Amino acid sequence: MFRLIWIASIHIRVFMRRWMPSNRVLDKVRTRKGLKWGVPAMLLAIPYLYLASLLAIIVRDGGPG
Repeated sequence: MFRLIWIASIHIRVFMRRWMPSNRVLDKVRTRKGLKWGVPAMLLAIPYLYLASLLAIIVRDGGPG
């Protein structure tokens, strides 16, 4: 039983590593050639976090009907 769970988790990890977009982006950024994209990715995160907090406030206050 333990071996079955172990093998299944390995296959799930390989699938997630290969096909999930966020993992693919992280793999590209973490290479030597991808270092140039680190700062733009961080700068892109600032408006994303601002928008997420703004939408959270709108949802908390009831938002439009």
